[in-house]
Amino acid sequence: MNLSTVLRALCIAAVLAPAAQTRALADPAPSPSPAPPVIQRVVTSDRGSESAARTARTTYVVTAAQIAREGDRTIADALANVPGVNLVRYGGFGSEVSAGIRGSSPQQVLVLMNGLPIAGAQIDNVDLEDLAIAGVSRIEVVEGGGSTLYGSGSIGGVINIVTADRTTRSSATLSTGSFGEQTYLVSTPFVSLQRTYATNNYSVVGGGPRQNAQAGLTAVNLHYRHTVGAFDFALTGDLSNARLGVPGELDFFSPTSTQSTVARDAQLSIRHRTRRATFTVSLGAGSQDLGFTCNTPVDASCPNAYPTPPPPATANAPYAELLYDQRWMASLRNEVTSAHQRLVYGLDLARGIARVDAGTPATPSGADVPATLDPYAQTAAYLQSQWFNAAGDEFYAGLRGERDGALGGSYSPSLGGIVRFNPSVALRLNAGTAFRAPTAEDLYYPGFSNPKLVAERTQVGDLSLDFPALLGGASLTWFTTAGSNFIVSYPPDYIPENVGHALIQGGSLVLHSAVRHGYRATFNLTDLYRAQNLDTGARLPGRGAVFAGALTLAYQAPPASRFDGYGITLATSGPQESADPYLPSIYGVYQPRAYTTLDAYAGYRVTPKLTLALRGYNLGNTRYAIYAGYPMPGRAFAVELRTR
Repeated sequence: MNLSTVLRALCIAAVLAPAAQTRALADPAPSPSPAPPVIQRVVTSDRGSESAARTARTTYVVTAAQIAREGDRTIADALANVPGVNLVRYGGFGSEVSAGIRGSSPQQVLVLMNGLPIAGAQIDNVDLEDLAIAGVSRIEVVEGGGSTLYGSGSIGGVINIVTADRTTRSSATLSTGSFGEQTYLVSTPFVSLQRTYATNNYSVVGGGPRQNAQAGLTAVNLHYRHTVGAFDFALTGDLSNARLGVPGELDFFSPTSTQSTVARDAQLSIRHRTRRATFTVSLGAGSQDLGFTCNTPVDASCPNAYPTPPPPATANAPYAELLYDQRWMASLRNEVTSAHQRLVYGLDLARGIARVDAGTPATPSGADVPATLDPYAQTAAYLQSQWFNAAGDEFYAGLRGERDGALGGSYSPSLGGIVRFNPSVALRLNAGTAFRAPTAEDLYYPGFSNPKLVAERTQVGDLSLDFPALLGGASLTWFTTAGSNFIVSYPPDYIPENVGHALIQGGSLVLHSAVRHGYRATFNLTDLYRAQNLDTGARLPGRGAVFAGALTLAYQAPPASRFDGYGITLATSGPQESADPYLPSIYGVYQPRAYTTLDAYAGYRVTPKLTLALRGYNLGNTRYAIYAGYPMPGRAFAVELRTR
């Protein structure tokens, strides 16, 4: 695909950009976003710093203060109760966690760190449980198609992890709890360290304690920012190592399988500010190594576990595989603003290589199958303009042209806006096209791939009614995704294939009470009433529960009080998938089904700078599995000390 048309449009836009203003932009009325704004500005919704009140796209922000108050250990924990986000967990701490948004698959959600994609997508290992909260300033979740601004892989939305800045205070956290879990976390304005470990020896009905489920996560985050005149420099780096046992399904228990993920991310950002514009250059590099080992000769549940006795060539050769994804990125972006217009345009360039390993030994004869090395590339140009009026109404339109190497390319237009009927009612509308190119794992992973896959093409849209003056704020949203060539993996073989036509539709409701004497209640409900293969009429697999909701009651004590406050969260979800007929009946309790959990915490200020917190998880001791055969832990407790 030729990008010359889009490049010419960018040049014209730069010439016709709005004139500089002599005064700073004034923020309009309070944000109509579903959640009351906890910060005044966001950077992900429209790919640049803007008022939270001007985001037509549904945006949720999880702050560092929320993460600390709720005792989150990973990015997965922090996103657990964000409306519209569907997390699929395969067990206790350290087990794989993937996230879909509004009925999308996890592969249709783009995960960024400081605005650039993290590595791992090409080998299908963007595991939110491997992402520590060390150094995280906030997490911005933008729901709905984001292909105009972010390109391939953002059909369902975007999760942007924003790391700490120089205003971050130093703090420390020490936690210990059930199932041998321990967390050590130290954060400073320049370096953050985290170590979390758990034995995960929780019991399962009919099977005794869960074995070979131990997990450890070690992470270090470096962040340095400096300003010289009109230039802002930011240098960030993140290194993490997640190691865990992989017990497998209950009826295919593996005592020897282990997995290790090493992830690296580095980024240099240079930003130049003037009264009329902000020009940013971001250079980034990321890599992820995913290793898996298993003692094939003695472990019947290992991959390629051959009959006993095994052939001589494999008798002393444990199974091992190594996959990796390495990428280099450059982003050039310019924002031009006036009182009534905001224009953002830029270029995205990425190059990378993915290694997909068949494992060793790969065949009964002992002959290895060479690993597939798949180079990939992305070249894109984008442009989006927003127009505002004095009443706070907004309209935006954008276009992106992208080519993803040999996989082809796409033009992705979008448009939408906000209409404020009065200070108490606002309507937000978004529509556009989105796409996803198949990954190296989709195309080449032995036994679970399809080299004939083509890119997904979709049309996405949503409509929201916001009532900021109702109680403490309320929002009602309807969303839809329709298109062709959805990449779907049906059980029991889980080989990806393109679905001719598919339709996903649903709605969400978010309610907040007003704050009274420190108390606040929040309720959210998402109903994914349709996720359908239109060619067969069957429901699409891996799209989340038909319904899911959460009710939270929180009390935050005044600063002078010794009591720090408390919170109670009741979460409920329908089944993620259909029951698996291959699992033995003894594990029927761990088939997918509706479930409800109750979590709570309470804090006490030992000193003005030191807080003691007691946390309880799954207090009802609900025995459930989100995915068939992978039991979640029962009731658990933790005690935590953290500085303020």
